[in-house]
Formats: sequence, structure tokens, C-alpha cells
Amino acid sequence: MTDRLGGYWLGARLDGGGHVIVREAYDESGTRHALGVPCLPDADARARLATAASAAGRVRSLSVARLTEACLDGEQPYLVSEYIPGPTLRQVVDRHGPYTGDALYRLATAVATALAAAHEAGAAHGSLTPDKVILGAEGPRLVGLGWGHSREPADSAHPDTARGADADARGRPGAEPWGPAADVHAWGRLLIFAAYGPDERSGHGERLDRPLRGLVAATLQRDPDRRPSAHQLLLSLLDAPQSQQGRLLPPEPVSDPTLGARAETVYTRLSPAEQDLVPDVFLRLVDLDADGSDITVTASRADLVAGRAADEVTSIDGVLEAYGKAGLLTEGDASLAITYAALLRAWPRLHEWLDGERDGLAVHRELARAARRWEAGGRRKAALLRGEPLDRALAWAAGGRRRLTLSAGEQTFLDAGLARVRRGSRRRWTVVAGLLSVVVLLALWQRGAADGRLDQAMARVAASRAEALRLADPVTARKLSLAAWRLAPIPEARRALTSADPAVDVFADPYAGPRSLHAISDDGSRLAALDEGTLRVYDIPSRRRLAQTAGPVQTVRAMAWSPDGHTLALVGVDRSYLWDTTSGDGVGPPFGRGLGAPGEQSAWFSPGGGLLFAAARLSGERWAWDLRARRAAFVGEYAVVGPGDRVALVFAGNRSELRRPSRPSRASWLDRMPWEYTTFAPDGERVAIAEESGIQIYGLDGVPTRSTRLRPSPGHLRFSPDGRLLVSTDSDRVRVWRLDDGTGTPVADRAVPTAGVDRAAQATITGDGRRLRVLAGHGIVLTIDLAPGPAPRDHAAYICSRYGALSPQEWSRHLPELPHRDTC
Repeated sequence: MTDRLGGYWLGARLDGGGHVIVREAYDESGTRHALGVPCLPDADARARLATAASAAGRVRSLSVARLTEACLDGEQPYLVSEYIPGPTLRQVVDRHGPYTGDALYRLATAVATALAAAHEAGAAHGSLTPDKVILGAEGPRLVGLGWGHSREPADSAHPDTARGADADARGRPGAEPWGPAADVHAWGRLLIFAAYGPDERSGHGERLDRPLRGLVAATLQRDPDRRPSAHQLLLSLLDAPQSQQGRLLPPEPVSDPTLGARAETVYTRLSPAEQDLVPDVFLRLVDLDADGSDITVTASRADLVAGRAADEVTSIDGVLEAYGKAGLLTEGDASLAITYAALLRAWPRLHEWLDGERDGLAVHRELARAARRWEAGGRRKAALLRGEPLDRALAWAAGGRRRLTLSAGEQTFLDAGLARVRRGSRRRWTVVAGLLSVVVLLALWQRGAADGRLDQAMARVAASRAEALRLADPVTARKLSLAAWRLAPIPEARRALTSADPAVDVFADPYAGPRSLHAISDDGSRLAALDEGTLRVYDIPSRRRLAQTAGPVQTVRAMAWSPDGHTLALVGVDRSYLWDTTSGDGVGPPFGRGLGAPGEQSAWFSPGGGLLFAAARLSGERWAWDLRARRAAFVGEYAVVGPGDRVALVFAGNRSELRRPSRPSRASWLDRMPWEYTTFAPDGERVAIAEESGIQIYGLDGVPTRSTRLRPSPGHLRFSPDGRLLVSTDSDRVRVWRLDDGTGTPVADRAVPTAGVDRAAQATITGDGRRLRVLAGHGIVLTIDLAPGPAPRDHAAYICSRYGALSPQEWSRHLPELPHRDTC
């Protein structure tokens, strides 16, 4: 298997074998998933698995790890589901012994709940074993749903799943290896394992009390037709008081850190000298393939320490030892490598280093290889760089690198190349030496001696930095592109200067840190920020701070603005709070509940402001609180509320409902619709739903209002206040369509800084419908013009008139190699 599959970077193998190989995997944003590669020997097996995966994708239950993607058409098929941190039931029983008493009831109820939800959606597990139940921080979760149907029904199970339902069904009259009845049979075997351990001494029934023993016996009936359904099991269990004693938690705290968390822990334990060299070590183990994508490569220790001073060699050895012990670097016979390519996305710090150095990685590889060949060949003059390769290396060394440092050997190699050029051409020496030495450069600049080649090289550097900066700071990027154009009107500078970008303004929380939380108001005018225990509110257009107070003592998981933009809700770990930002008072008293689960968390008000919702995507935890009645609402339900809080859609499979004040009505058309990607239009008579096949707008009777779907279908939806525009956001992109022209014309499509694994981008449209404000990662708010005029005839004059030139402070930050120039 390669290091990547589809859009996923692969990590460690999670299973011990079987017909589905399961790997830890990370997407481009660094979110962790479980990725399974099934063995599909023929087209029939592929078709069976496709049917099972389709049914599994419809399951919505807090007790089931959601199947998020099934790609079965490619050369290498795979399935992707939520990653649930925690030990398996088999591991818990092996380490801590069998379950007894109320714990058995809570386990039985949790698994029966998961099976009932799966069967109701038309899915079956097919390979339920103690390895497929994870004891997570929020209770038991069923994993592997939809993954176990690729084999022929008569196939023998792999040894690690031989105790599953199919193993018990084989050879028994009337038994079938797949389907709800087999899952129920496997539930009974699972309870026996939990009560007795690996020996499964089912003859000793004294460890199961009479009611539970009766249920287990019923599920083990040889005739599938005589077994109870999962729903019947669940109803019987819920009647028992032992099942109502709360969630079954693992016997010890869950410790299953991501690859990135493991790498960061190692990093924080290193000495400052070792930390300084970590980027050098890891970036020298990454390269670009022919398509410009990141790949891991090997390097020897000798490559990493070549030309280094003794103290640097000691520090590099410390880095290699620490990351080797953590299993994140692997040492072979004569080479080192990053153990899992997934680390390139799972570790935010490394991802950031890569983003800053990616354009120069190829240049550095060329330089490093040439320096090693030169040293190994006895430092022959013929091995020195010259011409364009030398210019490229010098330009990168002068200003193209961020984290990579030149080793003494690489520096000596460049110096030798410069000395050779100096002897051959004094004019060339003047140009390239200026690129390497800031002191000489300043002297040359002051005397007016630098020629056009120096300006061109620095113009390329400025243009490259402008493009790298454009995603998060389009304003400074425009100023920097203007500086590149003024330095030299080369093609790279022209492209940077004339690059079309709908983002016209940017505001960033000046106090934003890695743990900051942010929320943007519905009208896009206010930004709330929680940084290091302090709450602040900013007016985005004027950049003024409007209010400030101390945040709650407990950790805050998510924040949300009320529709009127006055009240900020803060959802903590255990309780929630409200802050009237216009009153001058502090945060109000705690109420309701919080979000205990880690992962991607969100909070939002209902359109009328009477309800507060909160959800944790990875765990499935979700609740609603009626702020007026001061009590829980929509208990155990998935609801999307409409304008004025007068109408709601309640998602419950084929029992879904449309609820109005008068009476509820059946809305079975919502059976397979994703509630989390559904939003009401301002008129309250239509809803937009982002499905896998695209975005469709439905009437409340389930009839589509559009002849074609809007594509692509990335995620969270929001209408403009007048209903004429529809916005869609995911973690790193925003798209806008116009609806009033009948064609769904795209209005804007722009990448935004990733909000990270725990935060999705938020987008709001201003009241006049002309501007879109997007809250992305790191407290950055981009303003996107939805009604841009024609492209300016003179881009340089336009930038000068609207944004001005780089200030001396901005120039020294982005072009420190050159003295400041006024470019307007």
C-alpha cells in the first residue's frame, strides 16, 4: 500500500489482519479517520460491499462510527469512517477482566442501540466481534459498519473474526451469515465474551442475571426467525433499571493521541537548540514528486550532519533519538525516513513549515545533492554550480527560505561557486554576491551599483511571497505584488500584480493563538474572540474593540452569536453561559449543559433566538436548550429550526417530521438527508440540503424546486437575508451561488485559510448582499466582494489608491533583504 490513498495520508495499521486492512488516515486538514482497504476478489464482492456501504452511509446514531466515504470504483477501493479513540472491548476485557452487574447492562444497551439504528436504516454489520466495539470517552461505539460484506457468504472467516456471528451461523440449519438476525446472534456472543472473557464459558450462566441471560439465550436461537430484532432487544433492555445508570466508560482515561499530538509532545520536550534544528531534519526528509505533491524521502545521518558544527551534530542526534523512540522516525541500514507520511498533514507545525518552504524544496535538494557530490569528488571546480542553477540557489538562499538553514558544507559550496564566478566575471560576482550578503547588498544599493539582474531576482522573491500570502492576507499580498512590479516588471511580478482575487479586505484577531476561539455575528459586523481566558468583541469594518470581559473559568468548546448580534453564547465542558455584550456586565451564570467530547464542536442559535444548539461532530453528541422555558428541547432528536422558530424539521429516518405550531406532519422524504447540511430559506417554506450528489432546494413537501443541483456540494449552507444568494463553506473553501436568476450562477469561489480539525469556516452575508465575510482559521476574517466591478486598467494605480504601498514596517517584515522603497 502506498503512503496516500485518494485524499488521505496513511498512518499506522489499526487491525491485526483480516479481509479489511484498516489504517489510521488523515485528510488534508489533518483530521484523523479510519480507512479500510477491503479484499475484493471479483465484481460480485465489489457489488456486495457497495450495497452494504450505501446502507451504512444512511445510519445516523451516536453509538455508531459514521461511514464518511466509500470509494469502490478505483483500482484500489477503500472505505473511510470516523476515527474513535479508545480501546476495543477485547482489549479492555483482556487487561481488566470481564464485566459484571450494571456495566453488562450498559454495554448491552449501547450495542443494541447501535444495531437498532443500523437495521432501521437498512444496514447490517456482518462482522460484529469484541474488536468492533470501542470504549470511547463518550461510551461504547460500534465501528466497521458496512465493511464486512465483501466475502462470499460461505467463505470461512479470518482467524481474528472467527468468533463473529458468521462463524456461529455456518453449518447451522436456517442460519444466514449476514443480515440483522446474524447481528443479533453476534450480540449474544458479544455479551458472553464480555461476561466470561476469552474462554466464553457459556455454560456458567451465573454471571448473567436472569433477565439478561434470557435475552442472550433468545439471540442464540439456531433458527434466525426465532431471534428477537435489535429493536426488541433494545426495548427489553431499556425496561431494566440497570440500563439507565448512565454511559459505560472505559476503565481508565483514553490516551490515543494523534500523530501530530505525539510529534508536538516530543517537540516540547526538546532543548531550544534541538527545537531549532527540528525543521531542518524533517524538511530534508520531504520532497516533491513530478506533480508537485509532497512525498517522504530517505536521507542518511551523514547527509543531515554533513558540514555541521559539533554542537549542531549533537543536537541533531538528540532530535533523531527522540523522534525515533516515539516511532515517528525510522532508521534503516543506512537511511532515515519519516515513519508515516500522514505526519505531513497530522502535525500542524510540520504542515506550516512545509507550506513556507514548498516552493524552495526542489532548489534546496538540487543544492544539497550538488554539495555532497562536490565534497565526495574532492571539491573539483567542475562540480560547482554555475549559470541558472547557481542563480536559483542564490536567490533561494537570500530570501526564499524560511525554516531551512544552510549547513556549513552547503555554505562553503556556494561560496566556492561564487569565488569561481568572481574570477571569471567581476560583473557577475557583484550581482550574485549581493544576493547572498545583506551587508554587501545594502552597500551596493546605496551606491546605485546593483544592476537589473539583482532587481529581477528580488522581484521573483517578492512575487513568490505575495502568492504565498494571498490566501490569508490579500491586502498585504497586493502591496507586495506591487513592490515586485516596481522592482522589475518581469512575468512573475505581472502575474502577481494582476491576479484576480474577490477578497478585498482582511481583519485578524491581534491576540489570536493556537487555542483561541472565534465567532462572527450573523450580519458579519462583529467578531468575538476568546484568547487566554479573555473575551473581546471587535467591530470588523472599523477594527475597533467594542467590549472586553473575563471568560468562564471552565474550558469553552464553542461560541455563537444571537441573531440580533447582542448576546454571545459560550458552551463549556459541563455548562453553558450567555454574555450580553452591550450591557457592560460580565458573563452570566451557568445553565443547561456543555460539550464534553473533543473534536469538531459547534454552537448556534435558532433563527428566532429562542433556542441554543450545540454539537460535537466526532462523538455525535448534540443538544438543544430552550432559552425562554429554561429546559432541554428536542431531546434525543436531530432538528433543524426555521425562521422565527415557528417550524422545524426533525430527522428520524422514515419517521421524520415537519413540526409547526398547529400539528406535526410526516416528512419521510427526509429519510436519507443529512441534517447537519440542511438550512431553511428566509421565507421558511424552502430548505437547502447539501447531499453527496449536489445541493438541492426543496419545498417543505419534499419536492425539489430546482431542475439541476448546485455543485460541488462541500458542506455547511447559509442563505443571504433576502434569500437570493446561497453560501456553502467547508474547512478551507467558500462558494456562493445566485438563486434569483434561475440558473444558480456561481458568484464567488475562493480558498480560505484552513480552520483546522476542530473548527469549520463560518460565512455571513452583509445586509446589503454585496459583501461576504468569512471567518477562517487563526481569527482571520476575509471580506469578499460579491459584486465586483470590471478589472482595473492600471493595477498598480488601483492598489496605490485603494491600499497604498507597503509601510516601512511591512517592508522590513516581508522584504528584509532590501531597504524600503516607496512604491506608490
